[in-house]
Amino acid sequence: MDRQEVCYASDRASLEPISEFVAERARLAGLDEDRVYEIQMATDEACTNSIEHAYDGRSAGEIIVCCFVDGQDFVVRVTDFGHKFDPDLVPMPDISAPLEERDIGGLGLFFMRRLVDRIEFTFDPVSGNHVEMRKRRVSA
Repeated sequence: MDRQEVCYASDRASLEPISEFVAERARLAGLDEDRVYEIQMATDEACTNSIEHAYDGRSAGEIIVCCFVDGQDFVVRVTDFGHKFDPDLVPMPDISAPLEERDIGGLGLFFMRRLVDRIEFTFDPVSGNHVEMRKRRVSA
């Protein structure tokens, strides 16, 4: 499967076409429907974070979504050119606390890490914020 990259506006209206693009590429890479759903959900969260945090909700930015196969992994790389993101500054949510005592939000990164097999965040002032998510194509 060839590497395919598509650029979208940093707007919530882009989330559905991004999801469809990732699902199509994941199916072509041989992922089963459960894995397709998981990589779609993780990508949706990564793109939502780009829209809300990197671009502060402004739709003038761009989000680049790139999908490819690397060995046994299906890879989705999300790139934006907004504010730098450091995942180490995001506190781990207390999922053991009763719902009424939990802070609103803050679960996105937690869920992303649970949905994919490997996730890596990098930032470069020129090439932007990159979130690379890997999902195994076959069960281990």
